[in-house]
Amino acid sequence: MQMRFILGTLLTLLCSFISYSQTELSGKISDLKTSEKLMDARVALLSPVDSSVVKAANTDENGMYLLAGLTPGNYILKVSLFEYVDQFKNISLPEGKAITDIAMKTDTKLDEVTIEANAVRVEQKGDTTQYNADAYKTNPDATVQDLITKMPGITLENGVVKAQGEQITKVLIDGQEFFGDDAAAAMKNLPAEIVSKIQVYDQASDQAKFTGISDGNEAKALNIVTKAGKNNGQFGKIYGGYGTPNNLYVAGANVNFFKGTRRFSVVGMSNNVNQQNFSTDDILGVTGSTGNTGRGGRYGGNDNENYLVSQQNGVSMTHGLGLNLSDKWGKKKNTKVTGSYFFNQSDTKNAQQTNRTYVLSTTAGQIYSEDFLSTIKNANHRLNFKFDLALDSMNSLVITPKVSYQGNTREQTTDGTTVDGTNALINQVNNRTYTETKGLNASTSILWRHRFAKPRRTFSANLTGTYNVKEGNNGQLSSSRYYDETGQDSLADINQHTDNNTSGYGVNGRFSFTEPISKSWSGELYYAPAYSANNADKRTYDFDSIANSYYYMDTTLSNVFENQTLVNEGGTNFRFQKNKVGLQLGVGYQNSLLMNTQEFPTDRDVNLSFNSILPFMRFKYEFSKSTGLMLVYRAGTRNPTIDQLQNAIDNSNPLSLSSGNPELKQQYNHRVFARFNNTNIRKATNFNIFFGGEVNRNYISNGTIIATSDTVVNGNILLQRGAQFRQPVNLPGSYNARTSISYGFSVTKLKLNLNFYLGGAYSVAPGLINNVINQAKTSNANGGLTISSNISENLDFTVGYTLNYNNVINTRQNVSANEYFVHNVNARFNWIIKERLVINSTYSVNAYAGLGSGYNQTIMLWNGGIGYKLLKKKQLELRVSVFDILNNNNSISRNVTESYIEDVKSNVLNRYYMFTATYTLRNFGTKTPDPKETHSHEDGGPPPH
Repeated sequence: MQMRFILGTLLTLLCSFISYSQTELSGKISDLKTSEKLMDARVALLSPVDSSVVKAANTDENGMYLLAGLTPGNYILKVSLFEYVDQFKNISLPEGKAITDIAMKTDTKLDEVTIEANAVRVEQKGDTTQYNADAYKTNPDATVQDLITKMPGITLENGVVKAQGEQITKVLIDGQEFFGDDAAAAMKNLPAEIVSKIQVYDQASDQAKFTGISDGNEAKALNIVTKAGKNNGQFGKIYGGYGTPNNLYVAGANVNFFKGTRRFSVVGMSNNVNQQNFSTDDILGVTGSTGNTGRGGRYGGNDNENYLVSQQNGVSMTHGLGLNLSDKWGKKKNTKVTGSYFFNQSDTKNAQQTNRTYVLSTTAGQIYSEDFLSTIKNANHRLNFKFDLALDSMNSLVITPKVSYQGNTREQTTDGTTVDGTNALINQVNNRTYTETKGLNASTSILWRHRFAKPRRTFSANLTGTYNVKEGNNGQLSSSRYYDETGQDSLADINQHTDNNTSGYGVNGRFSFTEPISKSWSGELYYAPAYSANNADKRTYDFDSIANSYYYMDTTLSNVFENQTLVNEGGTNFRFQKNKVGLQLGVGYQNSLLMNTQEFPTDRDVNLSFNSILPFMRFKYEFSKSTGLMLVYRAGTRNPTIDQLQNAIDNSNPLSLSSGNPELKQQYNHRVFARFNNTNIRKATNFNIFFGGEVNRNYISNGTIIATSDTVVNGNILLQRGAQFRQPVNLPGSYNARTSISYGFSVTKLKLNLNFYLGGAYSVAPGLINNVINQAKTSNANGGLTISSNISENLDFTVGYTLNYNNVINTRQNVSANEYFVHNVNARFNWIIKERLVINSTYSVNAYAGLGSGYNQTIMLWNGGIGYKLLKKKQLELRVSVFDILNNNNSISRNVTESYIEDVKSNVLNRYYMFTATYTLRNFGTKTPDPKETHSHEDGGPPPH
């Protein structure tokens, strides 16, 4: 009897949950006079008690909206769209499905002349800054990157696209991910002509979107809203070219197939003119990392999640292929699928000259000069998928598998010389090495989300498993010569082979339960455990001339090491949302146990335990629809990687030895983040202020021993005069701060767009040099102005100027300051004459001042080309281009660390001529897309927070 009662009660509750979950509201938003379907209208369901947002969504290209997972009751329906009067309607939702259509009235109070002149360039919609693409004139061949850099608040700095002072790391098309984390590939391979709107916002994690409570894993995202009629069809480019001298070539294609919910894209390229294009997924650099624990992400500092690296120095031959798929599967289209595959193969030849000054307390500071040659062959595969399954109205599942594989071979020769302040020789080295490495990274994340019948009551569980393995071997043949104070020299030769293998696995999770406390308050309880185990096996063998083989193991350079990390974290968050104010307060407690075991050449165990309190605060205030302020504070931790922990000597450079440190402690940091944004629709202006700062405890830095005489380090390693030994250590006193201000506006009469930005940064990075702390204090100021045309599609130009000032002070260096400047002037010009003749040119000047002798140069790079469009629809273009017309190209950089300052000059391509043929594919269909599809990044779920 009792069992029947319990089962009946559970069945009744289950039925009630199901009945509640099936309540949904849908409808169509249109223009009252013209009956035109209105896209991107904001539809919000408000509480009649305090007008708080219960659910929100944007209309699709057919003016349709859908709000699902609602509770029956009385609500206020609010519909808003620029140029229209906000519409309000009291509604009563029954169980089941309800339909409500709204006709919008034009806002007659708006200045129609201003609207027409500015074409609604930019507007603010809650957390989202939205740009109207039609308000920015670009030539017919422009890419999305060409388009967005005309928009206020968006800048292109050293090939990196930033919005509101932050780097864009995610690109979406109509709310669906495009080419995974490779934002550059997405923006360079999509034509500007398909874009209706550009939306910039902070994208929360899938779990945070569901719970409505931030977990710190936000990413700066750019969503491309496509034009109706341009989101069905085939479009792209196919190109090939031949150049001289030295048999240069380029070839490639980017072709997109859009049909309804399906988006399939193919990009490929092959060249020997240093166009590396796709980002390299440097998995070998992060294999075996224990990474961060606790609260990661943009505010918490989960840097290991971003594997993308910048273009390598030198000149490369590159082959690349990328595939991207986005679709909705199933009869009810309830499974969203996104996936991408990348292949990248490069052969890079790099010749560098380096001049490095070490930070010493005496006036006779060491100076190291180096000639470096390398050949690097790299092959990389990346496969990413994401499956978002709506199991029913109460449950959903997100599965995200990722696999990366890389093979790398490297041959390099180093000729280095160290002298003292009197130019007397200290040491010399000739070093040849060969390295072969291959590595695999794999991970799968599973997120289950359950919504209860009671609004805002949810449970979600996110589990992630990881596996990585790296196998490597290298050979080294070097000859080093050391000089004493009298000038007498001694010779040391190395002929050895090393096997270096690492592997690891891990599992981590986050379990979250949210509960509404009142109309304005919600609470969350979470638990986040994590476990990882990493193994490193390094064995070095010296060459035996008698046996003619690498026979004897060098125990000073060999090591077998295991690291295990166990983290338990739990905490609570409280979220307040009412009218213009949003607030989240939280605190977590974390216990981290680091277990380090050395098995060879001696047994050694080091176990460390850390207890941390992790507070969190996120505050938002909307002064108006166009003005907002956000403040974030977050504490986080970072564990050392296995490479930093493994106590094995690396002598790949005999003059600069290094080793790990198994006694490293966990790093603890406080981070703050602030942003103020103001958008004026009538004046088409956008104003942003950004600030970020960080303070670290137990900062992981480098301890460096620079031997002034023969010295024994690490127990049994002889460090000869002038040589160095480097090991990671924990140090106090590390902090940094940076800020930026950007202001963009248009000069309508001159048909120009102007973007200003100012920025600054200050950092203090401690380092240990000969057991004395040195602090590298770096100040940076930068600013720039970009002027872009808005004249017509046939005449398009951009002119910009930037200034970068740096001042480095080392507390152990007698010189009070080390100042240097970098000036940059750049211009881009495209002119289409009589619709067929195309003239384009780019020009840049980089002027360096304050660097070392031979590095203060002014480098002028001028490229130009002329082309002609053929065929009826001008699909084929033949072009002749000249790269580096002035034959003045060069590559110079400055690097500053806590122990030295160096200037580096790398080889580059100089003047060459290229003939190319490009075929443009434009075949847009007229099929009406699925009316249930949305073109907004707000794809159901809780409203932005």
